[in-house]
Amino acid sequence: RDFMFVNTVTTGGGNGKAPKSSLPFAMLQPILQSKYPEITKEEEAVSIPLQALCLAIFDAILVHMMNHVASSSWQPIRKTICEALNRHKNGKITSILKTTYQDAHVVMLQETASSFVNNLRNDADLSAKYLILSPKGASPKRDQNSLILLDKKVFVADSVTEVTDKILKYDSSKAISSPGDVMAVTATTTGDKTLFMVSFHGDTNGLATKPLMHAILATLKEEFTATNRPMLLIGMDGNTYKEHNEQYQGVLDLQTLLSANGLSSVWGDTPDPLSPTTCNARTYLQPQLNKAVSKKDTFTKGDVNLKDWIVFYKKDFIAVNDSTTRDNTGLATYTNDMVYPTLDFPSDHAVVATTLDAAVSDSSGCLFH
Repeated sequence: RDFMFVNTVTTGGGNGKAPKSSLPFAMLQPILQSKYPEITKEEEAVSIPLQALCLAIFDAILVHMMNHVASSSWQPIRKTICEALNRHKNGKITSILKTTYQDAHVVMLQETASSFVNNLRNDADLSAKYLILSPKGASPKRDQNSLILLDKKVFVADSVTEVTDKILKYDSSKAISSPGDVMAVTATTTGDKTLFMVSFHGDTNGLATKPLMHAILATLKEEFTATNRPMLLIGMDGNTYKEHNEQYQGVLDLQTLLSANGLSSVWGDTPDPLSPTTCNARTYLQPQLNKAVSKKDTFTKGDVNLKDWIVFYKKDFIAVNDSTTRDNTGLATYTNDMVYPTLDFPSDHAVVATTLDAAVSDSSGCLFH
């Protein structure tokens, strides 16, 4: 009780901002019906006190259970996991960016914490190499912000313009309900090519992914002429699944939309739904019990799906043969049937990397010099 309602915690302090002291209870955010349609307006109205109550009940059950079954070992195990996946998570991610992906010209990240943006900007190597772009509408209270990193040697800094609001304007279904889920910019390369780049994180069931694609296509049609249309590049956690139905966005159903609009992805025109970019299963020792599965069902009922995409117009780009990789180790390799995150790889989504060439083969297709 004292932790939630009496004692304050200090957060922030990065990127030139003063640290802020708050009660943990005051940091809870309402659960919105616009993002989770199954909850009622009445539940939304009481979602903050309800969260506090449920957290107290859940924590009491967990502590009692773990003290009963593993009184001497559960705290050291918990500490090891927290050190790897919480306390040192940002450091592990920046290390992977600075080593395995040090030659990347464009990096698109999703579901990043506000503190991670500060880490990037305070890192001498990454801040020297990249323009580190976060959406103006990003919420400092939600750790689910999309970012774009652009190589300063490839992109002209003064040409970068955020155009997230343009996409949101054409999101007629209001599927993109959370600030920071989408980040979009236009930027010109040193080869005088303008790119329209979008980094996006969809809802859990992937139902916002197709509305986002429609909003992007509408933006390109309405905001640009045929002669000045930029080249499109999207990096997204589309939250797509092996099977498509009314509740879950399927891989092949999304591909149908892409093909109908002249778009392609690094997975080609016939993506394999059985080639996953996620492989994880939640235990019952976490609050989203609707997602929990038993250990024996890890790979059959867990989240083992192709969810992450790099999308572009066929007339703009082609993926260089055999250049596309999935990475769940941080070493540009993928280990099949391995649950992640791990103590060494702190993400529950694989890195998707590729090399793109301009689809135009003559000198006018040079992206940068």
